[in-house]
Amino acid sequence: MTPKKSRWKWFRANSLSLKLLIATWAVSSFATLILTAFQLFMDYQRDFDKLQNNFSIIKNSYLDSMAEHLWSYDTRLLEIQLEGLSRLQGVSYLKLTADSKAIYESGKSDPSEENFKRFEILHKNTNEILGTLDVELDIKSLREKYFTEAIWIFIRQGAKTLVVVFCLYFVFNHILVVHIQHIARYLRDRAATGPIREGGPLVLKRKPQAQEDELDILVGSINKFRGDILDAYQKLELLNQALENKVNERTKQLTTKNESLEKAMFQIKRMQATMVAQERLASLGGLTASVAHEIRNPLNFVLNFSELLSDSEDPKEVHEISRVILKHSQRIDQIVRSMQILSGHDSDLLETADINEIVRKAYQQTISNRSLGSNFLPPKVNFRLADDLKAPVFSTSLVRALSNIIDNAIYALEKKTGTNKNFEPELTISTAHKGESIEISIKDNGVGVPAILGEKIFDPFLTTKAPGEGAGLGLTVAFNIAQRHGGTLKYTSEFGEWTEFVMSLPASQERQIS
Repeated sequence: MTPKKSRWKWFRANSLSLKLLIATWAVSSFATLILTAFQLFMDYQRDFDKLQNNFSIIKNSYLDSMAEHLWSYDTRLLEIQLEGLSRLQGVSYLKLTADSKAIYESGKSDPSEENFKRFEILHKNTNEILGTLDVELDIKSLREKYFTEAIWIFIRQGAKTLVVVFCLYFVFNHILVVHIQHIARYLRDRAATGPIREGGPLVLKRKPQAQEDELDILVGSINKFRGDILDAYQKLELLNQALENKVNERTKQLTTKNESLEKAMFQIKRMQATMVAQERLASLGGLTASVAHEIRNPLNFVLNFSELLSDSEDPKEVHEISRVILKHSQRIDQIVRSMQILSGHDSDLLETADINEIVRKAYQQTISNRSLGSNFLPPKVNFRLADDLKAPVFSTSLVRALSNIIDNAIYALEKKTGTNKNFEPELTISTAHKGESIEISIKDNGVGVPAILGEKIFDPFLTTKAPGEGAGLGLTVAFNIAQRHGGTLKYTSEFGEWTEFVMSLPASQERQIS
């Protein structure tokens, strides 16, 4: 690319040159416009005042003589005088009227407020109106003159401004822009080709200057910055090399340690597998022993009373023995069903049901089951049930869970009634809709739960009942059923005073846990 083509491309693309060209042209044009407009206005005002002065000349120099000529009705002298008036500079129209008749008229009338004036011709002695003189000044021509002059002045000044602007542009381009272009190209090439250490320092393509100017300062700063970067590159290479050596050394150490850790982890996993197997066997043995013990007691009752039943012929005794056998058989069935629920083998289906109906059913089922072993019924039962309470639940499982909790509550009331004759047992069962959950509360004012038990109360085979009265699976089953619904089962208690269990269940199927 030739220098001429390069400069022309730079002229089209470089913003500095274009900005200088536009700014210089705009400032010069604005200044020329203001100064020329001011000068033209002053000249126009001066000529306009001269035209307006013609009205004063007519009034002071012509009206009295016209009055005399009109009085004597000397038309020849009037015409001579009016022709002289029409030759005054700027007078474009004259009209003399007397006795409502036009005596003289010259020019073309185009009246306006500023170029027209009517003079009354009065008799010198009597002030009698002899006629009127209409005078119009040629202000329109004056304006056209200055408008044309303004156009030519602006054209001349615009041409001068363009010449000056282009001269400034080429001077500015030669002195500054080409060097800025060279600096920009130098930095762009270094950025595109890689590290700045490639290539030599920045040098301007111009004659040496007697004194350092701003471009020399800029070039010096760039070269100094380049030198600092080169020093930083060298230091960085040394640091990278040292870091790489340390990383390699550390990698070897870590590799050795990892091999040792892998061997240790392998041994730990083997030991864990052995311990887990042992713990599973121990847990299975403990669970089997607990289940066997819980089933053996009611089974012994069934076997013993079955022998008595075979030897007895008394109908009353047969009926009582049959009732005892049925009670303990139901206990065995309850233990088996609870173990099925704990193991996850339950065929109950998820369906939308009325929670209040389930609560009432659980209470009735509890009373029915207890009738075989105890005659105690709470004298005061409060049902505080919310309206229209439906949710997707495992109905059979939920009835069993609530029945277990209610049975424990009635047992606590019965136990306290036996030790305190003045005690008034009270059972409160309530339901409520809390946000996205449904809460079922079962509260009694019985013996309460010892604080030492805490959350262990939900552990399997843990019971506070007398031997033969409970297997210790009721609350465990209720807790698991609540979790199966995606809910929770919590309790609060004050030992010796009261206990409250609250089961929280999701109100919608989306939050259910399968």
